[in-house]
This record gives sequence, C-alpha cells and structure tokens, in this order.
Amino acid sequence: MISKLEDVLGKAFIVVVFFFLAMTQWASIVVIIRDRDSVDFWILVLSSRVLGLLFLCLVVGLTVVRHAPKLSAGGLEPRLSALAGTFALMLLVVLPTGSVGPGLLAGSTILIAIGSALSIYCLSWLGRSFSIMASARSLVTSGPYGVVRHPLYAAEAISVVGVLIANWSAAALLVGAVQFAFQFRRMFNEERVLRRTFPEYANYAATVPMFIPRLPMPMPRPERG
Repeated sequence: MISKLEDVLGKAFIVVVFFFLAMTQWASIVVIIRDRDSVDFWILVLSSRVLGLLFLCLVVGLTVVRHAPKLSAGGLEPRLSALAGTFALMLLVVLPTGSVGPGLLAGSTILIAIGSALSIYCLSWLGRSFSIMASARSLVTSGPYGVVRHPLYAAEAISVVGVLIANWSAAALLVGAVQFAFQFRRMFNEERVLRRTFPEYANYAATVPMFIPRLPMPMPRPERG
C-alpha cells in the first residue's frame, strides 16, 4: 500500500519537474516565434512545441487533482522503472547525437506532433487516474482504453520515434532502446497492480490488446447464388 506521505511527495516532485519542463517549452516557443525567419518549416515546429506544452500542462493539472491510490506497486524496481521510462530521453541533452536532413527532420517533427496530440487525447480520458508510478486509482476502459490497454504509452512511443529520428546516432538508439524497455516494464508493473485491485480487469485484458491495436477482420463476401 502506498503511504499518504509518499503519494504527496511524489505529487510534489512531478508537479515541480513538469512545471519546469513546461516553462522551458514555453521559452522555446517564444524563441521560435521571435526567430521564425531562421527556422525551417517554423509553423510545423511551433505546432509541435505548442502540443508538447499542452501535454506538460495537462500532466501538471491532472497530477494536482488525481485520485488517491487504492494500491501501488511495492518495492524499488517499479519506482525506478517509472522514473527511467519517463525521463530517459533527457539523456540526449548531454550525449553526442547526430543530425539529419530537412526531409527527415520534418518527418520527425510531424511524428512528435502526432504523438503529443494523441497523448493529450489519452490523458483527457485517463483524467484523475493519471499517475507516473504504477498505481491503481480508478479503472478506465473506454475511449482509447477500449482500443488498447496502454494507449498513452503507445502515443508517447510515436513521439519518441520522432525524437530518435531527429537525433539519429548510436547514442540516441541506445537511449531509445533503454527507454522502450523501461516503458514495457512499467506496463507489466501497472497490469499487476490493476489485476490485484480490480477483479473486472481480467475480462478487460482478455478482450483488449495490451499495446498494439487489433486489425479489423475483413467481412466475408456474400455467396452468389
């Protein structure tokens, strides 16, 4: 069981960190608007940054108003996995990364924008059940959560691919692989907690895929008489 003090401290940490990231994102938006004549496809870049800012602000807001946890994963590993999965990409700031041409850079920006938009959509459905750590607050099974059980991670993965393309290098690929590994570990940790908390989760998991949506089955053609 997660203690009330741990939940409060975790909430304060997430709010402070993501508020700082939001302010940094806002500063980058101001720079893009001010120096737009020197930025390639600046409207596309600006749109991507604005969506990223909205996502960060939504994380801060939902963290402040989130439900109290019914149960949380015990031990150190789930907590370390959650933090590593959330912040691993920040290593790209200090590691040597490559550069790509304008075409790939535009494509990566589009992927980041799409991933951010989908992340905002998923967060709006998750609402006050949102948490960085593996915790059970309330069970959400509708909207994007009726398509896959972890749509927020799927949406974030699209943005991550965009970031990796923009910073294409061996170091970026290594960081991306580590980040994806920790994200999948987070999914399993969350599944374990949700199964223990909500008896109906087993039926939900049996009908909704974990990460990749099922392809629609083709309708059989009617036989001609």
